[in-house]
Amino acid sequence: MKRGFVSFILLAMAAFGYAQRPYHAAYLQNFSQSDAAQQLDLTKDSTVWTRPKKATVLAMILPGAGQLYNKKYWKAAVVYAGVGGLIYSYRFNKDSLAAYQAILINKIQSANDTSIADNFPLLTTAGVTSNRDFYRRNRDVTIIGFVALYALQIIDANVDAHLREFEVNENLSLHVSPDIMRTRPGMGTYNGITLTLRLK
Repeated sequence: MKRGFVSFILLAMAAFGYAQRPYHAAYLQNFSQSDAAQQLDLTKDSTVWTRPKKATVLAMILPGAGQLYNKKYWKAAVVYAGVGGLIYSYRFNKDSLAAYQAILINKIQSANDTSIADNFPLLTTAGVTSNRDFYRRNRDVTIIGFVALYALQIIDANVDAHLREFEVNENLSLHVSPDIMRTRPGMGTYNGITLTLRLK
């Protein structure tokens, strides 16, 4: 039993090893020099600086550069507008956090030492603490927004570059039709839509 199993494995490995070799006569006759050159190019595909790879690296180096490379200028404008808004939000929340932190320190010191004047008598300690925590949370959310925008624009540049390599047939059409109160065996009655891709 063991000997038969080992023989089967060895026979299968030998078959798989020779499976990719073009020994068939008809195949060898139709295999032209251009096909050979094309096959050689495919073997070097891992070293080629492909469009998606370049777009991804550019987006990693400078946000929006991948979109500019893909000639999607409106997407680059969205990225730069997002970066500008996040920078403004970060600076505003950082400055507000620092201001409320200073006010809180002043109120704590004036409460512990009567010789120090309370410069903000209309503000309570609880209110100042709440405002400080609010701006700290907004600052942290802004930092997370930076990371998310950076990652999303890299993904967008990569996917967009991949999609540009596909040839889109202009004769393709997408037909959308609603399914209202449809009944199917095993599903019962349902509502939804049907998407149909047609070749004109």
